[in-house]
Amino acid sequence: MKAILLERLHADHHRYAALLCILDRQLHIAACDELPDYQLLARLCHYLTRQPEEWHHPVEDILFARLAGCHAQSAELLAVLTEEHRRITRDGMELEATFHRQAEEAPQVELDLNRLNLARAFSELYHHHLHSENHNVYPLIEHCIPASELDELSPRISLTSPAEGSPDFQRLYRQIADHHTGLRLGHGEQADFCPLCDARPAAAS
Repeated sequence: MKAILLERLHADHHRYAALLCILDRQLHIAACDELPDYQLLARLCHYLTRQPEEWHHPVEDILFARLAGCHAQSAELLAVLTEEHRRITRDGMELEATFHRQAEEAPQVELDLNRLNLARAFSELYHHHLHSENHNVYPLIEHCIPASELDELSPRISLTSPAEGSPDFQRLYRQIADHHTGLRLGHGEQADFCPLCDARPAAAS
């Protein structure tokens, strides 16, 4: 049975990936010379940046240090991933401020190419980071660190830290679910489903 700590980390990754997919759809809208939802983009960047820093990344720091101690070959990869944590936080905060400012000051102005490219680079890094952890690091943790040891960590690492139940996430979820925002693709087109709330286009429901 998978340790509860790893289950929670995987659940976080699944949520982050769903939010990144919606962010990517908003960026596609911007690339089509249409207006994305800047308030939504700001809230997506806020959650994708701030929530991992509250619980997810600190827990991974503990597990990475433990893994490096028993699997020396992983040290270089773990150092890269730790640096990516810093880059995700830095770039995500910059994008959040940019999108919040545009939502407040110029909501009817198209996103300029430099900001679009920064947002695309942020998303690409984030996707790659999640893939590396899911396919390279988490299996190593599960293989090298006994589940009993991981379970012993759980009482010392609060699993009650907000995730899906956090007010920030619930507001973001409702904004996306209530208006089927996650389906938008640009040019009036819609995706087959929303990766976050599983909404479907009206014609397909």
